[in-house]
Amino acid sequence: MHDAPEYLARDRYEALVIGSGFGGAVAVCRLAQAGIDVAVVERGRRWPAGSFPRDLSRLDDGWLWLCNHGLYDALPLNDILAVRAAGYGGGSLVYANVAARSPQAVFAGWPAPYSRAHLEPFYDLAAHMLDVSPVPTDRDLPPKTRLMAEAATRLGHRDGFFHPNLAITFDDRGPGQTNQFGVPQRGCTYCGQCDIGCNVGAKNSLDHNYLALAERAGAEVGTRTEAVWIGATDDRGYRVRLREYGHPGTGKQGTEREVTARYVFLCAGALGSTEVLLRSRDQYGTLPDLPATLGSRFSGNGDFLSFGRDLGADFAPSVGPTITTASVIRGGDPDDERWFVIEEGGYSEHIAELVRSMHLPSYLADHMNRSARTVIATAQTFAGHLRTDRTAVLLAMGRDRADGRIELRGKHHRLRVVWDTTRNDPLYTDEQVVSGAVIRALGGTPFAPPTWRMFRQPVTVHNLGGVPMGDDPRHGAASPDGEVFGHPGLYVLDGALLPDATAGNPSLTITAVAERCIEIAIRRITADPAWQAPQHADAAPRPAPEDAAVQAVAARSPARRRTAGVRFTETMTGTVRLPAAADETRPSRAAQLRLTVAIPDLQAMIDDPAHAAELYGTVRVTGLTARPAMVSGGRLHLLATVDGGPERTMTYHLPFTDDTDRPWLLLGTKHVRRRRRNDPWRATTRLAVAVVDPDKRYDAIEPTGRMTISLPEVVRLLSSLRTTGGGGAGTVARFGRFFTGQVARSYLQPNRGRRDRAAARTR
Repeated sequence: MHDAPEYLARDRYEALVIGSGFGGAVAVCRLAQAGIDVAVVERGRRWPAGSFPRDLSRLDDGWLWLCNHGLYDALPLNDILAVRAAGYGGGSLVYANVAARSPQAVFAGWPAPYSRAHLEPFYDLAAHMLDVSPVPTDRDLPPKTRLMAEAATRLGHRDGFFHPNLAITFDDRGPGQTNQFGVPQRGCTYCGQCDIGCNVGAKNSLDHNYLALAERAGAEVGTRTEAVWIGATDDRGYRVRLREYGHPGTGKQGTEREVTARYVFLCAGALGSTEVLLRSRDQYGTLPDLPATLGSRFSGNGDFLSFGRDLGADFAPSVGPTITTASVIRGGDPDDERWFVIEEGGYSEHIAELVRSMHLPSYLADHMNRSARTVIATAQTFAGHLRTDRTAVLLAMGRDRADGRIELRGKHHRLRVVWDTTRNDPLYTDEQVVSGAVIRALGGTPFAPPTWRMFRQPVTVHNLGGVPMGDDPRHGAASPDGEVFGHPGLYVLDGALLPDATAGNPSLTITAVAERCIEIAIRRITADPAWQAPQHADAAPRPAPEDAAVQAVAARSPARRRTAGVRFTETMTGTVRLPAAADETRPSRAAQLRLTVAIPDLQAMIDDPAHAAELYGTVRVTGLTARPAMVSGGRLHLLATVDGGPERTMTYHLPFTDDTDRPWLLLGTKHVRRRRRNDPWRATTRLAVAVVDPDKRYDAIEPTGRMTISLPEVVRLLSSLRTTGGGGAGTVARFGRFFTGQVARSYLQPNRGRRDRAAARTR
């Protein structure tokens, strides 16, 4: 089912809202209620209940934005894989419904006057509008809900365990049922399809509340309409170039037009809003004076996905709302605490089948690099694990460093995110360790998604930052009220405005901040200092179960987590050629690596399919580094499997800078596999290497040199083995068994041959 495109009827409005997610829905609703002439544009379609895609045989039938402007938009943005929605209602159409309030600690780095107490009335208003409540405990709970409670008890997390508020209608009174705003809705049937669009109509998505009220108050709507850039007009307003899809004969490119407005509210999501402003400044030059801080403080909200297979009991991930439980975790050490939340993530069986059977149209596959196609192929094998009731998905969220950057690169101005994953490794490690402990408490085996296993690339569904609020243009791109510095009347009211991660699901915080900012904006526009949203009087405080969990965990004395690990040092020497662009003659250059391999948690490393370890030490390349250059945030994947077959690889990822402070990346691989002249000694002591520009890290790289570790250095390596975190001789022995066992399996298992491995990639 496809709704007909809607296009704006006029070319001039007093206010234009771009995007209909948690920021845009609030903005257009309140502007319309204040009597302001307003329109909202959304690049996606309307998705009324019953219209969400379910036909798995056709990707172009509503599933992917790149295929006929469907529901999901997955963006491999160099250092992170971002997932966002396209549709009237934005992310609310497919999010997991969790409505959580951020603790006071989150606001410590925000500009004044933000605090939890300051936002509380707006949190109450947002909770009222979204009609939030926990999963009912007076009816049979889904299996995963009960199992998560049991795991929290076994692991000592029960004081931080709670049922979060959800934006779901649970009561069902039969045909003709409406919500508090008179919009038809039914009760939840526990079908587990929240994350692919609720065809029942029980999800309290934004089209059932804010957007419905906006249209009732006179707001005009344009769907399948995307903003390209924004420019200034001569009368202190703005012109917006719009691209309208769905016009007959225009194909995938659509047709373009301009609309002007005195006030523009940019609410296209952290990536979308930032991209529009970057293109306006850096590509089209229509807003050349945007702040230099534009694109800064990107955060993936500390998102980390973990999976578990072969659980001891049916987890039944497709039964019940997507998320029904959460646990507040206090990780790290007392002198370096890392707080995060772990939630169970249900999923529809459609998701696993969609990934498993995905065959990309040729026009998409032709534009993907080899690494992206490899991820898709590996994901198809990975999805096979999701087709059983004894598989669990866990989502962790925490406070990452929020130091990423969104930018446009190259002659085609491609959007990308610069995100140093290694700077957030302590948080990701804690999240992975605790998630693994939960899976093991449920009798299962942890495993990681392919993007993390192959590239150490996290997946985020909570993009934040890019137009961060600050006290001045040196510390942010917009004011605390959401107005872009130096551009009166141009506002950003969505996740792009948030300067830090929210320590949990961010939707309610984005909504509350938008409610606060739009109230201030409307008071300025209407010159009415007392204006408030009509629903303010009805917004009574609601319980916030996350507050009690945080307080209970804070009251407990922090425990120092000691995990048994190992470390050792190795030295390799050899030669390598530099890329042609850096050295046209490309002579072989002498190179040396002196590296320490650190595995702080041996159990977590063994459980991790990528078997990731930390690397630090020095790199020396003749002509690049007069002195050994320090390795910053190196990673080693120690004997990870290839396509589930007998082959193992040891991959080295070594960032360093040369004598001119230019960044480089040394990539190395040891192939441990049975073939002529590749006995176990050769396989584990010879490293094929290449020195590349960091921007090329995900491309297919051919080795340009080789390094080896000599027999005397192997002896020194073995003598350098030490335990960490309280481990003893047994820890070293366990590491030895893991290493030799992996090598032995790669040589003793039957080699399926190249044809079989190729078949495995496409299954």
